[in-house]
Amino acid sequence: MRRYDFHSHLGKTRSGDANNAQQMLDDLKKFGIEKVGIVSLSANSMQENNDIIYDAMKALPDFVEGYADIDPKDPQAHTEIDRTLGEMKMNGVKFMSWKHGYNVENCPQLDDVIDHIVKYGVHIQIHGGASPLCTPIVWLKYAKKYPNHPFVFTHICGREFGSTCIEAIKNIENFYVETSANMEVDILLQAKEVLGSKRILFGTDWPYKPTNIEIEKLYHLGFTEEELEDVFYKNAERIWQYGKIKDRQNL
Repeated sequence: MRRYDFHSHLGKTRSGDANNAQQMLDDLKKFGIEKVGIVSLSANSMQENNDIIYDAMKALPDFVEGYADIDPKDPQAHTEIDRTLGEMKMNGVKFMSWKHGYNVENCPQLDDVIDHIVKYGVHIQIHGGASPLCTPIVWLKYAKKYPNHPFVFTHICGREFGSTCIEAIKNIENFYVETSANMEVDILLQAKEVLGSKRILFGTDWPYKPTNIEIEKLYHLGFTEEELEDVFYKNAERIWQYGKIKDRQNL
């Protein structure tokens, strides 16, 4: 079965360990992963983070789908959106309010920033959980505002907000969840039962989590073979393709 890792990273880890695109390729290929979506969050600025990802996109064009790191309160946010999604052709945006130090409920710049991203047609992923700054509910209004645009909660919002996020988005068809770093069987099963296989994305959170465990856990949730295909690659394929439909040169 094909495997596309929808959510991983590149750049130094939080503990300062270095990594590179070739190391990522070698590690993930061992487990049959054919493509990976990556964002960098370890550098001192969003521009530096995005340059790391762009270098990986150029080095491994058939393997890497690059995501932009965007800080909505940065005065250069709109310029960076145009650079990453327009010039660099990245295929998604990652928001991590915990990393950038803002409360989503009190970030007035976010509305215009999301409006600008949506013009490019790429999906929006949100780090949920791990911090009071990463509560999921506030993001629902954006998914409802753009019902044809894909939104993704990474890690199913963790232990902290897992059940909450699943219940909150169950009737918002354009909101997906991604499975990496969530080892809570009750939350994983709840996602399967409430959202179904077509709204769940496989990820490994490389280099932070053991890739073999991120894969193996999905085989213990009672998915059929067809449903596992949705989770492991078909949903990622569909969202990535959505991000490539628009002619970005004409924006």
